[in-house]
Amino acid sequence: MNKTLIGLAIGGLLGIFDIFPAHSRFLFASDTKDYMHLAEIAIDTAAQISVFEKAGKILKAPEDALTLARFDKGGQVHTLAVLEDDGETIKGIDLSAELGRYDQNSFDVIKGLEFDHIVELTHTSTRHVSLKYTDLLPSVGGDTHLAIGINYAEHGKETGQVRPFMFPKYVRTDPAVHELKYTKGWLLDHEVELGIVFPKAVCSAAELKGMMIGFLVVNDFTDRATLMRKMDSQNVASGKGFPDGKSKEGFLPTGPYMVVPRDWRAFVNELNLSLSVNGQQRQHGSAKDMVWDINKIIEESLSVKGEKKSYYQDKMVNLFEGSCIPANSIIITGTPAGVVFNAPSKGFIMGTVFKYIFTGGFFSSKMHPYILQQYLKEEMKNTRYLKPGDQVETTISYLGTIKTEINE
Repeated sequence: MNKTLIGLAIGGLLGIFDIFPAHSRFLFASDTKDYMHLAEIAIDTAAQISVFEKAGKILKAPEDALTLARFDKGGQVHTLAVLEDDGETIKGIDLSAELGRYDQNSFDVIKGLEFDHIVELTHTSTRHVSLKYTDLLPSVGGDTHLAIGINYAEHGKETGQVRPFMFPKYVRTDPAVHELKYTKGWLLDHEVELGIVFPKAVCSAAELKGMMIGFLVVNDFTDRATLMRKMDSQNVASGKGFPDGKSKEGFLPTGPYMVVPRDWRAFVNELNLSLSVNGQQRQHGSAKDMVWDINKIIEESLSVKGEKKSYYQDKMVNLFEGSCIPANSIIITGTPAGVVFNAPSKGFIMGTVFKYIFTGGFFSSKMHPYILQQYLKEEMKNTRYLKPGDQVETTISYLGTIKTEINE
């Protein structure tokens, strides 16, 4: 921005000299037409610098991180090495066409290749492609994922929980330009989250050393009404109710691309998460503030060996299939503070306890479920929950933006 202003100032000054040529003799001895030409060059150069700086903030250079998007061409899935992104259109190299690989997963397209070899392809290939965001497939496919709840301390405070826990999420991914069909009776909440993906099954945390890891932005949409009806209020960490409240169609849009950094540990510390509704920011946080870092997430996930540790549709289910974390499925790592749902206040709880006692609520229900159901009724009045017409933008540094429209 400063360089742009400088360019405009130089252009304006040279323009003044053209209007008042008598003053220009103190600076130049050439024709005044040259001044306007210099002004145009200065303005154009400054504008180009500004565009470059903006693009640099959107994407990492391929030498630092590979940015991979997926698109359909003639019924085949192609992987694009993204080199430019202006927020509406991306440009890059068609790696699938270059390599003759049309796998469903981007990691399979680059399987067996060294990082530097892929970087070289981005510089030497002539297979340039330009795509609109609306042309993109979900950056990662699949319909079975592992989620971490309460992985940011401030989010734990607002929801009344103190430690992370795990649960599965069963829903197919959606692309970055996303329409979510609203169902009456939902308490639709938003959660900007960092997703991580592995190119092969991970059976120990030690395998992370030297492994490529993919990162993407996701929105872990939640129907709090379903969650509250099904959750165990005395043991929230059991995960009961979470898969049901988070596994509805349209509840997992992905960013426009998956990013594979050369140094993923340093990369994570640069990631800032944000979410806005109708242009107003609601969530903001940093991935470096996760309670469980990526190593801890892997350790905790593998410690259960995929055993039945959660509930979905009133049945106990595995956190994931097998004893290793599956390849090409998303681990959804938690959301920072700023969601719509907040735990009931002490005042609400005390008032509901009195109501429970003096109206004979104890004859038909246990206290904890009673309080939860009363709070559900109260939350139905909360106008901050998402509704038809709302526009949600979900962003993480270098990982792009999801644009969601809530429809009837």
